[in-house]
Amino acid sequence: MSKPSNKVIEITVNKIIDTILNKVIETTENKEKKDILLWEKICMPLTQYTAKILLAKQKELEKIKWTDSEANIDSEFSKLACESCKEAYNEIKKKYTEFTDVNIQVKIPDINITFFKDENIITKGKIELKSGKGKGIIPGSTIGTLDINEPVIFCLRNETKKTFDIRYDQYHNCIGESKIDMFQDRTPRPKVNFQKMKKIDEECNYIQKDKNDWINHYAECAIHRINNNNLEKSNKSWQDELVEKIKIMCIKYFIKETSVEEFIKLKNLQDPK
Repeated sequence: MSKPSNKVIEITVNKIIDTILNKVIETTENKEKKDILLWEKICMPLTQYTAKILLAKQKELEKIKWTDSEANIDSEFSKLACESCKEAYNEIKKKYTEFTDVNIQVKIPDINITFFKDENIITKGKIELKSGKGKGIIPGSTIGTLDINEPVIFCLRNETKKTFDIRYDQYHNCIGESKIDMFQDRTPRPKVNFQKMKKIDEECNYIQKDKNDWINHYAECAIHRINNNNLEKSNKSWQDELVEKIKIMCIKYFIKETSVEEFIKLKNLQDPK
């Protein structure tokens, strides 16, 4: 029986190495997916429970030195929220027993969370903190740094009555002031609206959206604006004329490029709603 050639041995060894590497890559990818799922599964219940604990701390909230619109990077609100998050996680683990041996570390600004097991970091997450007065509509983060899937806790302050209301949600659920918001001329900074957020006794399921999904809000607002015959003159903008022109051009292009048969098919595919 002849011995295998060096070339055959080399090919066989390479196949074995490739198989091992693929297994390692597959295992790593599965671990990363599992780590992501950990945060997706627990982030909204953890945010909700943290908000509940914060709401109960009215005296502590009253002692905080607040700033306008947003909390400072080293704010007392962040510190209190981080303490509340640790308390919340201890309660959450009683429900989610699969996290019994998973612990967390939290730090400001906002609530930056590190999940670890046996001193090994599993994954990280963040709960954005907002605070404001009045109607609770404040500037949010700029689009360049914004994660629209991030959980948010908003503290609405009534400093006259010394009361504090707390709500929570995912960022993409509480963006926008109305259906006629204008898009900014420069880097967009969507407003965060307290009234759109979940009350602490309302559940909020995690929904993953594309990072640019915020554009849909402004696109819909632009259409609402040009279709709104009751829009006050003081609220008119040059953007409305721009959008109107774009709409007309798109319709003309669509009519030119679409056959009757294609149009009928598209029409039939439309959601009746």
